[in-house]
Amino acid sequence: MSAKVTVILYILVYFELGAILIVAPWTSFWSDNVLLAYLVQRTGSAELLLTLNSTAVKAGVTGLGALNVLLGLWEASRYRDLLRLIEEGRRRPSPPQGEQ
Repeated sequence: MSAKVTVILYILVYFELGAILIVAPWTSFWSDNVLLAYLVQRTGSAELLLTLNSTAVKAGVTGLGALNVLLGLWEASRYRDLLRLIEEGRRRPSPPQGEQ
């Protein structure tokens, strides 16, 4: 039972992270970022703000999100294989102390 929950949570992390990375760059959360404003103020580098708000960077982050979703789909398609690997790992006897 715990192996199933582990695999499901593992797959859900891919989907959740992917969804956040796809949506976040296009919201006000991305452009009104307090941490980013602090970094720009501390470094005096307005180029950092311009770079992170550029369409190319936003598209790159969105692409990483799409990649995460695709990896989640791939892992979901291998659900039974992942369960089998976890179960085999639990059943494998540990080697004797002298033979590692």
